[in-house]
Amino acid sequence: MTDFFKCSTTALYTGFLAVVCIVGCEQVCDYQLTEVHEAGPAIKTMARLDVSGMMCAHACGGKIKKELLEVPGVANATIDFENSRGVNFADVEYDPGQVSSDQLVAVITQIADGRLYGVDAVQVTHFAKAADLP
Repeated sequence: MTDFFKCSTTALYTGFLAVVCIVGCEQVCDYQLTEVHEAGPAIKTMARLDVSGMMCAHACGGKIKKELLEVPGVANATIDFENSRGVNFADVEYDPGQVSSDQLVAVITQIADGRLYGVDAVQVTHFAKAADLP
């Protein structure tokens, strides 16, 4: 693991909800992480990243989507952008065995050497069949 991804975490677990605050990172990755387990029709993991700094859907959203789709383990990425919002969203379906939420955040925050976009929060939802839920 590179120094870039060495972030220490503190976790607070409540039922199926895990809230993780990232602290002590060498790069900007100070965001709130929420993990939820839900029943769904397919087994998959989705992350909703709250992205600040996007100014348009086409150029900004397109660049973020392109960078996310190049990450091994990312199956799909969509951008939810509206001009009236200060924070917009990137929805990412990914394999947590290949990529972490920290890595997804790093991809976004390192665009243009970290000068354009920030990630304020990430909600990760792990979908599984109801019988397989913890």
